[in-house]
Amino acid sequence: MKLHFVDINPVVADALAHAFREHPDVGVSCGDILQIAHHCIVSPANSFGYMDGGIDARYLEFFGPSIQSIVQDTIQRRAEGMLPVGAALAVATRHVRIPYMIVAPTMEVPEEVPASHAGRALRAALRVVDREPALADQVYCPGMATLTGRVPAAEAAASMLSAYEHWLQK
Repeated sequence: MKLHFVDINPVVADALAHAFREHPDVGVSCGDILQIAHHCIVSPANSFGYMDGGIDARYLEFFGPSIQSIVQDTIQRRAEGMLPVGAALAVATRHVRIPYMIVAPTMEVPEEVPASHAGRALRAALRVVDREPALADQVYCPGMATLTGRVPAAEAAASMLSAYEHWLQK
């Protein structure tokens, strides 16, 4: 699996590049994730699948309103009726270039969150890749919890690095 971090905010992209500098297998770039991504994209949506803020609002615009319905229907089929921080799931987007989305919430509802949520969300997304081989080609992920969650870029990147390194040791 090739992991790519793409964020439109240069501060976030720089923080990720710095944090992951010892991992040449991880790509980091500054730009529009929807212009760059192919195969699989990560959504840091909230636990109920509402996609009206942050990068998820862009995903909703790009994939169309059906993506939110797909995400919410999939979440509502879970016993808890929600997808807690630290859990993730994959859905089909019905898009040719980006056919898969991993939903890995960084927050239950839109609010400021601790930096640890960025790492918990990334770790959950990586566990989904382990469980679902069809996703294991190219995975594109934005900086997690840095916009709506208001986690400083360097703190989010450090938390995401810790999660990635823990995942590597599986």
